[in-house]
Amino acid sequence: MLVTPIYHGQGLGNQLACIITTKCIALDNGYEFGVAFPDRFKGFFFKNLKLPEFVGVDVLSEGATPFSLPEGYTYYRESMDNNGDYDDKIFNSPDNCVIHGNLQGEKYFEKHKEEIKEWLSVEPMEMSENLCVINFRGGEYVGVDDFFLPKMYWRQAVDNMLRINPSLKFEVHTDDPTTAQRFFPHYPIVSGIEINWRAIRYAKYLILSNSSFAILPAWLNDDAKLIIAPKHFARHNLNYWFLEQNKINKFTYQDKNGNLDNK
Repeated sequence: MLVTPIYHGQGLGNQLACIITTKCIALDNGYEFGVAFPDRFKGFFFKNLKLPEFVGVDVLSEGATPFSLPEGYTYYRESMDNNGDYDDKIFNSPDNCVIHGNLQGEKYFEKHKEEIKEWLSVEPMEMSENLCVINFRGGEYVGVDDFFLPKMYWRQAVDNMLRINPSLKFEVHTDDPTTAQRFFPHYPIVSGIEINWRAIRYAKYLILSNSSFAILPAWLNDDAKLIIAPKHFARHNLNYWFLEQNKINKFTYQDKNGNLDNK
């Protein structure tokens, strides 16, 4: 069995990255799949994602190296991908192994896109051809200079979208409606983990934040005509890639000057 633990402190995007990557690698290797602490999963609205329970991982604090594992299990702390690149050893994890890490890159799970669509099936949303969904991340990012995207990023992204389609209207989906209202006083604000995820999954145009929450629904969205994401993602403000695995092929990245590219 290949197992990943789920922690309270993880957002849904981080939880899904660990679950989907572990499930895909287990599938590739012919292993059973398990989850430690499945009751902590925040994706209650997915129709077909079953999380079989695995008992036996004891930790003193969330994300810490376990002090107790069943006999025969090995734990890969942060899966050796915390330097930002892929950990190729994860693809060949032995049976009876517990893995945890960033695990956000499409290389970990891209072969199983159709299966993932089924696992992460949600109620579809009818989205206008002239609607752009803005995925605004506030919350604990607010006031953290390294992470919190400046107003300039959003203004440039809106301008870039309008150059593509001058008829676009904008709708903001966010975890932090109070802060979003200050940034976007003239756009509708929508808050709710399920409706935000579904909107990203089905929108025709997307402007993403640097949050892992949006990675999988945007990656699964085959109808989007343009997906703008901040270049360097979590280190957009510092102008370097911290997680190389955050480079998603279908995303168009916007740099600090408002230029768009796919690198």
